[in-house]
Amino acid sequence: MKEDAIRQLLAQAPTRGERALFEAYYNYVYAIVFARLHGTGTREDVEECVVDTFYDVLAHFEDIRPGSLRAYIGTVARNKAVNAALTAARRRGRQLPLDETLVTETMADTDPASDVAARTEDAETAARIVDAILSLGEPDAAILLQKFYYGRNAAEIARVLKMKPATVRSRCARALKKLRPLLEDLR
Repeated sequence: MKEDAIRQLLAQAPTRGERALFEAYYNYVYAIVFARLHGTGTREDVEECVVDTFYDVLAHFEDIRPGSLRAYIGTVARNKAVNAALTAARRRGRQLPLDETLVTETMADTDPASDVAARTEDAETAARIVDAILSLGEPDAAILLQKFYYGRNAAEIARVLKMKPATVRSRCARALKKLRPLLEDLR
């Protein structure tokens, strides 16, 4: 469902509009939250963070500029997930390793001179890529996310997914071939 239709539905029938918003963006939010919390938080942490994201988005819906809903949701999801990851790590008595990309993203968010339009476009492109990866299904989506988002090698992925490293490498190659046509629209 398009953003305009969701806005109209929220104005006319708030409960149905909330449901439409949730259904339209659930996979997107879940992918962002899971990517940040995987290995740090529990499944319940992921689900709670997803719900918190939608709660915040709905609480501030009137402030979201038309045309920027997806980017706004992505930013809220990422920030909620970072906070949840830190909380989960503290709960377990661990510290998260300092992730350079996390620091870079956080600093970019606080820089008033940064180009908001370019960041919004980058976030939307990243979301489309994640959506395309998730559309491949399991285990292909998990392999690609582990490899390109977490930087894990075939042996590490094989251990996590209980596969042989050779199987992971061949599935990764086939998944990339399937992914290429899906990403042609992004160029």
